[in-house]
Amino acid sequence: MAVITDDIVLDQVEHILGSGTGTLDFAVSDEQEYFTWHGVEDAEWSISGVGRVENDDEDRFIMYPQGEYFHCEISATTEEGNRGPVVCRSE
Repeated sequence: MAVITDDIVLDQVEHILGSGTGTLDFAVSDEQEYFTWHGVEDAEWSISGVGRVENDDEDRFIMYPQGEYFHCEISATTEEGNRGPVVCRSE
């Protein structure tokens, strides 16, 4: 897992694994690990162009894009407690 600690743009995000505690894991094509963003419960994030959502373990869910991938612009300043914004849209 690669923890996101600075602003970053991720292309070719195959799916996003989220939780009610504010953590988002981004599965990027051709990468072996998730890129993980640790936010707070009321962090600002929006994801548009979601094709389907599946339940995962306990309070986790997986979002898949309508298109082939998501494009995500992520704001971070630290390892934990980020407030966003995180904006993803389907490509």
